[in-house]
Amino acid sequence: MKIGRIFFYISIMVVMSVILGNLFGSIVFFIGAICSLSMFVIAAMSSPSKDMNVYIKRASEEKEREVYVKDELEIELEVENKSGRIRFLEVHDILPPEVEVVEGNNHQLMELEKGETKKLKYRIKCPVTGRVEIGPIRARYKDAFHFFSEELKEEDKFTLLVLPRTEDMDSVEIHPTNTKHWLGDIKSKNIGVGSEFFSIRGYNPGDEIRDINWKATARYLEPYTNEYEGEKSGDVILVVDGYKKGAVGDEKDNTLNASIEIATSLASAVISSRNRVGLIVSGEYLNWVYPGTGKNHYYRILANLTKFEGGGVWGLEGVKWLLEDFFPRKSMIILISPLTVPEFSETIIDLCLKEYDVMIISPNPLKIEKRLLDEYEETAESLYKAERSHTIDKIWKHGGLVVDWDPYEPLEPAIEEVLRFRKR
Repeated sequence: MKIGRIFFYISIMVVMSVILGNLFGSIVFFIGAICSLSMFVIAAMSSPSKDMNVYIKRASEEKEREVYVKDELEIELEVENKSGRIRFLEVHDILPPEVEVVEGNNHQLMELEKGETKKLKYRIKCPVTGRVEIGPIRARYKDAFHFFSEELKEEDKFTLLVLPRTEDMDSVEIHPTNTKHWLGDIKSKNIGVGSEFFSIRGYNPGDEIRDINWKATARYLEPYTNEYEGEKSGDVILVVDGYKKGAVGDEKDNTLNASIEIATSLASAVISSRNRVGLIVSGEYLNWVYPGTGKNHYYRILANLTKFEGGGVWGLEGVKWLLEDFFPRKSMIILISPLTVPEFSETIIDLCLKEYDVMIISPNPLKIEKRLLDEYEETAESLYKAERSHTIDKIWKHGGLVVDWDPYEPLEPAIEEVLRFRKR
């Protein structure tokens, strides 16, 4: 049992009242001492019993849960009293600072009868991606005046895996210029296995029956076979610039979070088009995933993006070394960066001059700053726009495609516009 500070203050007041009452012979001091002692009696009567047994658990037995960023999730606790009546039981489910309570309360004061079970419900949302620990659950029972209290702690933690939201980009065709020998959706200049009709030719032994052109066969009275335009696939490497020095925004709304959402959407679109996708994340650590395809590979990329931590250790020079030594040559590089660090543009130009097909998707940091700041200087805005425009023009001149994207607008139309420009 823990004794609170109020107990000591009241005790000192009782002793001082008795002493002053004896010195001055005044009944007023004795009345104050009697009132203070009555508070002790009330506190003792309302304090919990020594054999108190309270059991607290989560309604869901899951130890880990996946939820998309900014989606709401209901948390439910069950509090069971297996002993006598408890008048003041304080229950607090510990939450990290990045989690917001949108409905209800994770910190409540309740009264429980003998054998009674009550439920504590509240709804939360997390505006940032990552791994979030919910808990432990702390409970404290005390008397009416907070003289005595006793704390108990339930090590019932709950892991919340906050995934980045994925934007559907069905109409975007991200096709690498250089293809590989395995099948995909990219039209090849060579004849091969595909779905697009190319021409007809005479029948050769071993041709599939389904490829025979029956109209031409009936017309010329000899078998003819359809030929199709070959469809291949390529490698796309997503590079996320997590250099914290160049990040713009606050903890919830910043260029790093926007970059993670872009990478998730692009990974889904590339895999859907039957291309291989790889990932490099430069930040506090250099995380990378070798190109692959399939649902399991997508979840592997998602896991790396979820545990992403921005930092200043690994710059684009480390990414350039990794690309040249470990990743396939002639891959398509999609660099996701706010382009706020000047020296990064030189590394991007080096990649453009090599055997890579380079595209830069840049979440515009000025759009984020203007939303977060109530006032901003027009002169500083004009200077930054001019500097950013110069950097983008420089990359365009060296063969790189740049998508200057407003993070508060859909990404799909911005990419479509740049891809149409490249075709023209």
